[in-house]
Amino acid sequence: MMNDKLKYIQAVTGLLAAMTILVSCLHSPDITGRWQETRGRAIIEFHDDYTFSTVDNMGLALSGTYTIDNKGTVHFRIKTDEGETETIDARVRLYEDELIFNFSDTDEVERYKKVEP
Repeated sequence: MMNDKLKYIQAVTGLLAAMTILVSCLHSPDITGRWQETRGRAIIEFHDDYTFSTVDNMGLALSGTYTIDNKGTVHFRIKTDEGETETIDARVRLYEDELIFNFSDTDEVERYKKVEP
């Protein structure tokens, strides 16, 4: 009798864990790949290991790590030359081959198109 209850609890717990993973995957867009700004020359590349590298319109190269939460906010973590970490947050939306960032600190909007490596 106790063994049946334990199996039931394990099955329910496993199902809840699977549903949580599925729901979190549905809310986090897959932005891996190489993207170019639609109105500039900036390039950003997101890697499978949650690192990114970018070159802005003035040729400044940066790299770091990123995470995307289940609300669609990407958190960029960039190491500065002084060894400190700067975090930049932006809402991210993905529409087919267009990636749109809304930066929370400046209200700036940047649009990127997917490009081949």
